[in-house]
Amino acid sequence: MNPGSVFDAGVRSRAGALDLIGVDEAGRGPLAGPVVVAAVLLGDGLADELSGVRDSKRLSHRQREALYLPIRRSARAIAIAWSHPRQIERLNILRATLSAMRRAVLRTLRFSTRERRPFVLVDGNRCIPDLPAPQMAVIDGDDRSLAVGCASIIAKVFRDRCMARLDRRYPGYGLAQNKGYGTEEHLRALQRLGPSPIHRRTYAPVQELLLPV
Repeated sequence: MNPGSVFDAGVRSRAGALDLIGVDEAGRGPLAGPVVVAAVLLGDGLADELSGVRDSKRLSHRQREALYLPIRRSARAIAIAWSHPRQIERLNILRATLSAMRRAVLRTLRFSTRERRPFVLVDGNRCIPDLPAPQMAVIDGDDRSLAVGCASIIAKVFRDRCMARLDRRYPGYGLAQNKGYGTEEHLRALQRLGPSPIHRRTYAPVQELLLPV
């Protein structure tokens, strides 16, 4: 049994909840692209394939892709939301992430009922503001909770595919490979090409290029 399912069972028991919604994000640190959030409401019967679910950062690209469809099959509901670079610049990355989390959870809550007493597990140390459901922030939740681990994988796979599409639209930065993170290749491309419309202008390496000389 996945250790995360044991953790989740304990949360359900203590909270008196029948439905557990896991929430996680991908892409807080990159210089380019959106921050993506997934909220996952797992079904009552969990597929054996989910035994491999872990924090998405501990899995290879191939492992995440292999788990993506089993998670979708096992979930009663999955919602994905994101904040684009202009929202990140306007709100800051924390508030933009929490805003996307709230939108994703609200969509997922439509598939639960008050009688099932939905409970939300959020990866990290911050709860989601103004959420109409009880919740708990769990540090390392993507490695401790099966629901949050599933959300971590869904968010990461979705964002990686998004960055591959953006790489075709904005070639030269290596976005399909670096996913927008500040690798040496990416930083050299920024110096050569300048920032694209999907770069986060408040992040230091991008901001420095926009300052007047």
